[in-house]
Amino acid sequence: MFYRYYNKEWLNEGPNRVEPHKDMEITLERRRCLQRFFPNGDERRIVNIEFGQFSSCLEDFSDFDSMHDRGVMEPKLWWVVHGASAPNLQSLAIKLLG
Repeated sequence: MFYRYYNKEWLNEGPNRVEPHKDMEITLERRRCLQRFFPNGDERRIVNIEFGQFSSCLEDFSDFDSMHDRGVMEPKLWWVVHGASAPNLQSLAIKLLG
């Protein structure tokens, strides 16, 4: 996944770096991936809300540790520690990360 790519330190390292949700190519690929893993529109809408909260650092993702750890923790561990408020996205991330 792309936790470190939402970390402010990583984003500030280069002038052309943007958050993945602002990159059209990544957005289209994420959409295809979520459609594949969540073919039911109602389930996918919940996952999209979870992703929106994650990518915008809202709700439980606004916690200092959650935001800081994005740049320093191994992604699977990050989701185990900080992903409980987005159970569908957490489950997918852990599945994809092995």
